[in-house]
Amino acid sequence: SMSVLEGMLLPAIAGGVAVCFSHPLELIKTRLQLDNERVARGTARQYAGPIDCLIQTWRSAGIAGLQRGLGLGVVREVFFNAVRIGLFDPILLGVHAGTNLLRSGQVEVQDGSLRASPAPSAQERTAAGLICGGLGGCVVNPVEVLKTRMQAQGGSTGYQHGYTSVSSALAELVRKEGLAGCVQGMSTSILRGLLGPGSQLVAYNEMKAAAAARGVDTAAVSTHIG
Repeated sequence: SMSVLEGMLLPAIAGGVAVCFSHPLELIKTRLQLDNERVARGTARQYAGPIDCLIQTWRSAGIAGLQRGLGLGVVREVFFNAVRIGLFDPILLGVHAGTNLLRSGQVEVQDGSLRASPAPSAQERTAAGLICGGLGGCVVNPVEVLKTRMQAQGGSTGYQHGYTSVSSALAELVRKEGLAGCVQGMSTSILRGLLGPGSQLVAYNEMKAAAAARGVDTAAVSTHIG
């Protein structure tokens, strides 16, 4: 079995690779959201829609413009997935042990570690997934703040902070706004982690278990993708 560190490292790498492909869509989403703020203030809309935003960004800055803020996107996904997925099993064991303690007043220990028998219930897996999602949102919030600002940079909407690099952006955020700037929007970030990624892992495990009960090969790549 993998160690906790290995369990955190693999999803971190996978998330960092995946965001390289999905980041342009995230950038377009951010700029369109900022464009909606302009409309709410009575200012003319700058983008007609996602395709127009894509075309304008490509024409003005090419692929570099579409990948603006990618470094922060990679950092976010690395840490978020390390916590959200990598800590799921250890936290699940803790939740399971806590439940057993409340029910029977004792915790089963085997070979110096918590024993997960009988198997954790669906409710316990859900609780562990939500905890991991919330923790992930909390951990990456400062990165999320900077990523959003860098994605707005160079576009036709949003305040232009003029960041030149990830390190300078972080230094400026801490110097000018302090802790308040780093935790800005954290409640929303945690809620996002709870409702989306926090429940996603649980749903995936439950569906895989249901597939296994019907004789599906859970080790097959097609099962994981499907």
